[in-house]
Amino acid sequence: MTTIPISTIVDDHDVWDGIGSYPDYLQNSQVFVQLKEYAFKYWRLYQGHTNQQLSRQHGYFGERGYCWLKQFGPYTAALGPDTRYERTIHQIITPASYEMIFDRIYKLAPSVKHLVVFLGVPIVYPRLTYIEKTLAGIKSMGLTKLSFLAKQKSIVNIWGEPELSDDMNDHWTSEVHMEERKQFVLRLQEFARQRNVRVTFVGGDVHCCGAGRFASSNPQLPPERDYRFMPQIISSAIMNVPPPNIVIRAVHSSAKTYELDRNTDEMMYRLFEQDVNGKAPPNNNTKLLARRNFSSYVENLSNHSMIVNIHVQNETNIGTRAYPINVPALDPTNNIV
Repeated sequence: MTTIPISTIVDDHDVWDGIGSYPDYLQNSQVFVQLKEYAFKYWRLYQGHTNQQLSRQHGYFGERGYCWLKQFGPYTAALGPDTRYERTIHQIITPASYEMIFDRIYKLAPSVKHLVVFLGVPIVYPRLTYIEKTLAGIKSMGLTKLSFLAKQKSIVNIWGEPELSDDMNDHWTSEVHMEERKQFVLRLQEFARQRNVRVTFVGGDVHCCGAGRFASSNPQLPPERDYRFMPQIISSAIMNVPPPNIVIRAVHSSAKTYELDRNTDEMMYRLFEQDVNGKAPPNNNTKLLARRNFSSYVENLSNHSMIVNIHVQNETNIGTRAYPINVPALDPTNNIV
């Protein structure tokens, strides 16, 4: 580890499960506040290689958080937004931090062809609205019934909140974050249009693998000429046990084509027509595969495309099977409105 350069972002399990996605009375309590400060102190030290006093000099930025932007060679830049330090149940990143992010990416070198945005949680993902509504119904039952449910540990957590509510609020596709998500994507589209830079998202935390994309709603427009085309790689996790197939099947059933706005739609790819064993995946879940995995990224210098491979653990636990995704560069002659 000491010989390999790393760039890391903070996600909830670097602090505690669902940090920032709890109600204000919990999130602003002294216990939560101090635990977060200590967690970030040691993240800065051991992963950020900095401290609070020097972090801004070392390239970390944000109104209060620790975003970073780095360039890897002349053609690829990576953005690591801090989606945890400033997070509340209503907001993922503050407006001031968004301004800092876009101010910096517009100053990238003209040679940059790809901007890879690393997010703890996927920004393209099946909607979980029906689960959110169920949890909201549990919450609305009132304190008396919640006290009873608190004994049922699979339903509520130790604070009497629905057990999965923080996980639902964590998602960019949670109803409470949908407008913020939309504005973030639209601003990245405008950046891609003005600078002819392909934007690609990488997300994790859902314990499975997959790929999706934003793209122009015009089906005749090839990705090479579409600045709205933004693929997303879901690469998680190399440690956590994947969820049961019944969970993947439930999420898979929500993986439809959605509309971001009148010009942009979003969808998940049918990337897994075959499982690692060569057979059809369980329940024909071709969009999300419940297996441990990691992803790798290689620049094709002949045409400036990026070749992404999702490496999925074999059933024998020995080796992986690679599922390739080609991310084309944005044609500089694109003139699509």
